[in-house]
Amino acid sequence: MGAATVLLCAVLYYQTTLIADYGFAQVGADVWPKMILGAIAALALLQMALGLYRPRSRVGSEVSPAGARPDWRGSALVPLTVFGAIIGFALLVPFAGFTVSGLLMVFVLLTVIGPKTPRAIAAHAAIAAVSVLSVAFFFAYVMGVLLPGWAL
Repeated sequence: MGAATVLLCAVLYYQTTLIADYGFAQVGADVWPKMILGAIAALALLQMALGLYRPRSRVGSEVSPAGARPDWRGSALVPLTVFGAIIGFALLVPFAGFTVSGLLMVFVLLTVIGPKTPRAIAAHAAIAAVSVLSVAFFFAYVMGVLLPGWAL
């Protein structure tokens, strides 16, 4: 997956070179995508390097009863939760705005995937508030990006 991600980043990086520069913006429209693609490509290269460095564990080497199959639902919980939360976020943004949708998405992700004690749920709410509000502040007031719906 790391190689596919690096390849996709390279293709998308090339596409950013085709973005027209109209000269009225302080920062070109291609700068932020290039920075993000560079960071994603660097993380994918790190993933590939760690995958080569770490010894591979043998899946299925555990002794299991005859005819028993591993439970796919347990291993699919996290990816399905992430996909569902992102789809819910995208569907909710036009109605509730970026900030509220982001708060709900991050809180739901942390609560479903993480621990479910009252203290952990309070921490999930705090993490969601700090992370989403700081991202919304950065986009709205530092970068001057108009966020959909209510921003802050």
